[in-house]
Amino acid sequence: MSISYASRVMLAATREFEDLAEPEDWSVAHQKLALAHRGAGDLTNALHFISIARSTAATDAPMQRVRLETAHGHILLSDPATRDDGLHVLDKAAKLAGQFGLSHQLTSIEGIRAMSEGPAGPRRR
Repeated sequence: MSISYASRVMLAATREFEDLAEPEDWSVAHQKLALAHRGAGDLTNALHFISIARSTAATDAPMQRVRLETAHGHILLSDPATRDDGLHVLDKAAKLAGQFGLSHQLTSIEGIRAMSEGPAGPRRR
């Protein structure tokens, strides 16, 4: 399955959530679209969709806040020009995850950081 097909399907789903007045699902769908675009190397659209997800989140639940911030940090980390911002956002997400005992999310954040460091080890900030 191609990324463009997956994007079209997910975009259609976000519109369905909007029509159903399910703002939290709509926000999560945009978060997933953002990560799909990041995975395809389309950081412009990734930032666009994560911005929508962050601005339309209907809950302030710690889990959702950590997920949104983790996705945002992951996207920022993907661009050398915003790498430091990405690390900062991931640091905030990790602190929040730790504060609320969200160990699975904390493990994901650590994995994202490790992948960004590559085989040569940590990069200097």
